[in-house]
Amino acid sequence: MPNAFLTSLRHLAALALALQLAACAHGSTPQLDRRFGDAVRLSMAQQVRDPASAGNRTPADGLDGPSAHAVMQRYRASFAEPNAQAPQPVQFMLGGGSGK
Repeated sequence: MPNAFLTSLRHLAALALALQLAACAHGSTPQLDRRFGDAVRLSMAQQVRDPASAGNRTPADGLDGPSAHAVMQRYRASFAEPNAQAPQPVQFMLGGGSGK
């Protein structure tokens, strides 16, 4: 009796494996692969303000050299010496009672 049970169990396992392999052979992958990455490319293209600006060789108007240098020095110094006042840590009181 146990031998017949094991044989039928092996046949059932082989059938389940065959069904799983047949499901993997479904042809939907080429349809999905054809459009793979479309959403990312569309999102990146929508973030470009002016696609023709890469061909523009005129200099950008903005700060003069000494002013830009001073701004960058202040920016870099802000990381070396953070603000004198550090934020106070958040404290939580758990539980109730009279606080003793």
